[in-house]
Amino acid sequence: MDFFSHQDQARKRSKQLVLLFAGAVICLIVLLNMLVSALLWVTDTQIVGTYTDVTELAFDPSTGLPQQPGLFAYMNVEQWLLISAGVIVVIVAASLVKWLMLRGGGRKVAESLGGRLLLPNSKDFYERRLLNVVEEMAIASGMPVPPVYVLDDASINAFAAGYQPSDAVIGVTRGCMTQLSRDQLQGVLAHEFSHIFNGDMRLNIRLMAVLFGILFIGLIGRFLLESSSRSMRYRSRDSKDNSGAALLGLGLGLVVIGYSGVFFGNLIKAAVSRQREFLADASAVQFTRNPDSIGGALKVIGYGAGSEISSPEREETAHLFFGQALPFRVSWFATHPPLEERIRRVDPRWDGRYLPPQTRDAAEHEAPEVATQTAGAGLSQEALARGIAAGIAGVSMAHRGAGAQQSAAPEPTAAVADSAQNLPRLQDAARDAYSARALVFALLMAEPSRFVHEQQLDMIRSQQGMDFYQQTLRILPLLRGLNPAERLPLVELSMPALKQLSDTQYQNFRQTLVQLAKADGEIDIFEWCLYRLVLQYLNPQFEPVQPVAAKHAKAGALTNELAIVLSTLAHFGHDTAEAASEAFNAAVSAAGFNGLVLQPRSNSLKPLNQALAKLTEAYPHIKGRLVKAMQVCINSDGQQRPIELDLVRTIAAILEVPVVLN
Repeated sequence: MDFFSHQDQARKRSKQLVLLFAGAVICLIVLLNMLVSALLWVTDTQIVGTYTDVTELAFDPSTGLPQQPGLFAYMNVEQWLLISAGVIVVIVAASLVKWLMLRGGGRKVAESLGGRLLLPNSKDFYERRLLNVVEEMAIASGMPVPPVYVLDDASINAFAAGYQPSDAVIGVTRGCMTQLSRDQLQGVLAHEFSHIFNGDMRLNIRLMAVLFGILFIGLIGRFLLESSSRSMRYRSRDSKDNSGAALLGLGLGLVVIGYSGVFFGNLIKAAVSRQREFLADASAVQFTRNPDSIGGALKVIGYGAGSEISSPEREETAHLFFGQALPFRVSWFATHPPLEERIRRVDPRWDGRYLPPQTRDAAEHEAPEVATQTAGAGLSQEALARGIAAGIAGVSMAHRGAGAQQSAAPEPTAAVADSAQNLPRLQDAARDAYSARALVFALLMAEPSRFVHEQQLDMIRSQQGMDFYQQTLRILPLLRGLNPAERLPLVELSMPALKQLSDTQYQNFRQTLVQLAKADGEIDIFEWCLYRLVLQYLNPQFEPVQPVAAKHAKAGALTNELAIVLSTLAHFGHDTAEAASEAFNAAVSAAGFNGLVLQPRSNSLKPLNQALAKLTEAYPHIKGRLVKAMQVCINSDGQQRPIELDLVRTIAAILEVPVVLN
């Protein structure tokens, strides 16, 4: 599935939505001007003189008495401009307020729906299974492990929310967590991950903000209705002051117009959402390579569990969900295609029968097989053992210098046995907010034989305290024999736990990371990758981060930046200048980049940082071509070195794009 072209389509669809909603706002402006003019006209019919002071009053020539002007006499350019400006200001201000409320990313959306955050180290059977699947799929796709929320609904549904992968969250209902098999749960989560990859999340949040802006017109009308009805109750019956009636009419008109705008806005939202759901279903099938996974989940929903959500916010967020969250019976307003149609799209041979939910006994019977699939496709014990064997036999510790000697490696079998035994303990450490920090510190530690190793331990003891020092000492032996390519996946696995830190704890953690990395007087590639991943994944949680707007649609405007990134990857991944040149040229040719020249090898990472800062502003299709070029570059010599995998994983994370690493 070409996620990058679909991200571009989502961007184009955003522009179409802007035009559609602009048309809706223009209609609102016209209707509101008509309403105000009509109210002024009616009021003047009852009380001569309230508006005739600013209009030219006509006289009846036969009687010489004032003649009430017609409706069009109450329409003038100044009035229309004033009302139009007021409507635009109200809608934009309300939309902006809503956008700021959702600025916290997916976390704000999940909390508004009543979601409960799952602890990364939860031991509950169903929660642990859900967290494992999320971890596996996130690390396999090269994105941060998102926090997971559970909604207390018996129905089967799920959602993904956030502006970008670094601040995304996954939410599932209790029914989804407990009634689906592991394969079916994978299908649902693959569907939600594809929404993240396709760029749907930002589009969804924009929809929520704009619809709230239009709805706010109706909310103002409702307030005026309530205010006028109260004031009229306390006014004398024989009072000739009809301002309350005028206010009542204005409020009623605003309610009708505002909710009519929401009516048509929901039609637009539903039409867009239905098409994105078909795309996400197809992406889930390709992601899992198993149509029965998402197809089975849809069949369980049809069996009777349903997908309706009980949250009061469900109307506003219905388009975020995996299944139809609202009890709509009219297809025009349905945010999701009919269930039967979705099933037949992924399973054309479906016989029309639905599937019953999985029982607890069946889920526990499935557990032994599940247990062998430890968190993260990049961290499964089998894959780890194979990776270490290959790494010790023929992959250098590239981050400590490409071309380092490989023959002095320890016996592969002992290393594999140690790593397989230590892996569960490392995973447990990554899932706890306290030990996750010690794990990341330990990953930055130099070899014990180096003098700087003791200096780093002193830094941890002085800045973090004796407990952290002891915790780091306990973790260090567990890292012995770990395949270098598996270190960053461990860091990614620790992200949900690290997001639970307080602001002060995070700042102290960051400061210690910098000092540990600089302890030997230089920053190597692995240290750079680890620190940039931490910033990329955690900064949005603790600091206001503005979403980066796409500016560059042509690769020609980014020639220098693309050359720097691919040159860095080629030089650090190959031992000779000739091999680096071959890898660079193959990558450039595969991606169709023109005019790129291999840059000289540099030990400074400043040009790479500057290049990536500009590349974050590229359109998705350019980022997709860069990912393809990087994959060709690291495979040009038939082997993937740890340093290459680290660089590709980190660059993809900075660019907020998915990447599959073998």
